[in-house]
Amino acid sequence: MNDQKRNGTPPLPLAPPQSTLSVSGRGALPQYIPHNVRAEQREKLRQDQFGDFTSIPRLIKRNLPHHQSTAKVYILRQNLVNKLAIYDWFHTILRWTTTFSVSILLLVWTFAIIIFALIYMYVDKINPLVECGLETAGDPIGFNGAFSFSLETCTTVGYGLPNSTNGFFEQTCSSLQAIIYFQMVWSMMFNAFLFSFFFSRLSRSQERSVQVLFSNKAIIERKNGKWVIHIRVYDLDSSLPLVEAHARMYCVSWNEYAKQKSGDLQPQLLQTMRILHPNDEVGSSLFPSIPSTITHHIDAYSPLTPSYFRKEANVLHGHGLVLREVDNFTEGRAAMSCPVCGDSYGSYKGLKRHIEFSKKQEDAFGDDLPV
Repeated sequence: MNDQKRNGTPPLPLAPPQSTLSVSGRGALPQYIPHNVRAEQREKLRQDQFGDFTSIPRLIKRNLPHHQSTAKVYILRQNLVNKLAIYDWFHTILRWTTTFSVSILLLVWTFAIIIFALIYMYVDKINPLVECGLETAGDPIGFNGAFSFSLETCTTVGYGLPNSTNGFFEQTCSSLQAIIYFQMVWSMMFNAFLFSFFFSRLSRSQERSVQVLFSNKAIIERKNGKWVIHIRVYDLDSSLPLVEAHARMYCVSWNEYAKQKSGDLQPQLLQTMRILHPNDEVGSSLFPSIPSTITHHIDAYSPLTPSYFRKEANVLHGHGLVLREVDNFTEGRAAMSCPVCGDSYGSYKGLKRHIEFSKKQEDAFGDDLPV
């Protein structure tokens, strides 16, 4: 408490040693229980705050060797069919796994060859006396020969016609010429698609994130009277650093989402956490080739702060804006208001001086109103 008075920081509630931190379930956030709450009330308050966190899966699984994530957000849609994926089919295919996508494309390519082979068989069968090079007159081509010719045409190998003749160039074989033309056009378009598909797969930047390591555990400490949370980050490929890397922090608060009752805002499940270092007001730029620490100040505006403390912190309502108390300390914004006169101050120290000055004035003029 002496550090808080000396530094002008907000008086965060301190609990007795046996109940300083309360953590429930994996990934649960520490909560601070006021010391003036009885034991049975503290237990009920913990249950209201946490619920059953052990049954809630991770939003982003960290299942790689050094606790990295695959950058996949595990969100399940219920009673919703994504019909819009048809309009974005190319990127939908890109999200498939390599084995699955290559297998599907190979099946499509083989199916098209079979379809054209059946067409060749049909054309040669309806004109059995016209010799176009597929087979001799009166002997229509079979499936094996038609499939081989369709495969040869699709891959533009150029082994020649099955009957080793130049009947393809005869004027009476216009139907065969048209079919070969359409198959060649389809083959060129499909080859162009395959080139763009594999180029997009190989040039994806998601795999680069595997080399960016984060600390497995976050650290919460009280430093200079302030509660802060630290996360370490480092890029293994330090010789070729990432350009313009930025840090962002978010808090997914399931319990607070159900309890939010704001008249002017919709409840938010994903809440932004302001970053103290690197300063988010200048972009939170990082140079991950050197181990860096990302710090968030758990102040009155932080989503990690218990909701009951926000009501007692005597700070102005954010009205949807994500604020930081550190901006008050630098006098960049006045947020601490006097509950009597309504004057606003940039820090608790300024508010304290105002109260002390008002008390001296009331004592001097004989005003017996309490301050």
